[in-house]
Amino acid sequence: MNDRSTVRTGLAAVAALCAVATAPWPAGQAWAAPADGAAGARPYRTQGTSVEGTSDAQGAPPLKPGFGYVDSIAAGQKRHYEVRLDATSSAYVSAVAAPRPGAGVASYRDGLKVTLESPDGATCGSSDRKIEANGVAYPLADYAARLAEPGSVASCRKAGRYVVTVERGTGSQDPARWPLELRLMVEPPVKGGDRGQAPEGSWRTPAPEPPEGQARWRQGGRGFNDARPLSTGVWADQIKPGETHFYRVPVDWGQRLNAIAELPASKTGEGAGVNDALGMRAFNPARGLTRKTSFAGYDGRKARAELDTAPVAYGNRTARAEYSVRTMSFSGWYYLAVTVNPEVTRFFKGAVPLTLRVRVSGDPAAGPTYDGDAVRAGFGLTDADKREAARAPATGDDAMAVPAGRSEDRLRLVAYASYAAGALLLIGLGGWTLVARRRAPVAAAGTPGPGRHRRPGPPPPAR
Repeated sequence: MNDRSTVRTGLAAVAALCAVATAPWPAGQAWAAPADGAAGARPYRTQGTSVEGTSDAQGAPPLKPGFGYVDSIAAGQKRHYEVRLDATSSAYVSAVAAPRPGAGVASYRDGLKVTLESPDGATCGSSDRKIEANGVAYPLADYAARLAEPGSVASCRKAGRYVVTVERGTGSQDPARWPLELRLMVEPPVKGGDRGQAPEGSWRTPAPEPPEGQARWRQGGRGFNDARPLSTGVWADQIKPGETHFYRVPVDWGQRLNAIAELPASKTGEGAGVNDALGMRAFNPARGLTRKTSFAGYDGRKARAELDTAPVAYGNRTARAEYSVRTMSFSGWYYLAVTVNPEVTRFFKGAVPLTLRVRVSGDPAAGPTYDGDAVRAGFGLTDADKREAARAPATGDDAMAVPAGRSEDRLRLVAYASYAAGALLLIGLGGWTLVARRRAPVAAAGTPGPGRHRRPGPPPPAR
């Protein structure tokens, strides 16, 4: 066998082994030295076609259903877009504004407002979201809706050109433009018959007991588009301070979602506690904010943030109830977004172990009959969706199961082992290279080595 070929093959093998040995552990993060605030934290991942909103409604670019759009917005700026709607479908225009991790945001000053206006200029729906933890930059998301329901504003049930306005507050301390992600989702109308009434009072029932047992790895995504699926159970992840991780959970008609995010006790942290350390928010399939927690403090002891929703019912949208109930009005993928304050670095080295306890409770119920393909429009669930969320992957990082309370130690141990293995392989690479160099003169002379024979074949070309 040709020595150079052998060396090339060996080098490739060693390089591949090094890559495997030093690849990030389940959460996509290696154990690292203490970070400076949000240094190294991954930003929100936008996805979609570039679009440039206008400063006034005239000439605003169109948004079409089924597509994502990406823009940016400065402090104090308004961006306008147009959507074309029929007279019978409900529509939801969502906006996600994502300040970079570690940005100097101010609570209840930095925010984003989304408004949807009818062809006649009437306001059909709006949302106004603010940062609620000082110095903690996280994605702000919600929608403005047009409901084609009896009792809604008459001009908002007309077909025609509607105008979407996205506005960022003027009092921001962050000079950077924020990435902006936009999406229009159109819900088909419901055929005649029972649409399902809001289950009055059911959202006030006690939350179900959180699941216990062994945690399975599930790395969180960096946005709505790559949110990782979860089902009832205990899940483990790692998150860098300053990051927000996204997950999605299938919730059917008649079901409700309960979720708990936990940070473990710190073994190395010192100093004062962090007031707004851990926060979690839930969003419906159209990216409307459904439920949120107050940010939990952290002083080195175990901390948690918990939320639970009302059961899903079509009639919730018109119920005489709070906003968090009205937004639980269609089945489909619901999203969880978990944020960790950059200041938590004083208690952890590198990424922080995160545990999620998720429970979907209630028996699936029959929903309304849509006059159109609701699942294709982004609403509803298939059996494949439910299997995807419940499946424990047989391969890859997510296949690992971690006993409760041991994730931090295990991650540290495996990270050290990975680096040690990588170092040994690099030493082997050096030795392999040295052998190759020593054999090179022999190969160049065309003289077979001791005890070796030249392969049969054509003679080398004449020089």
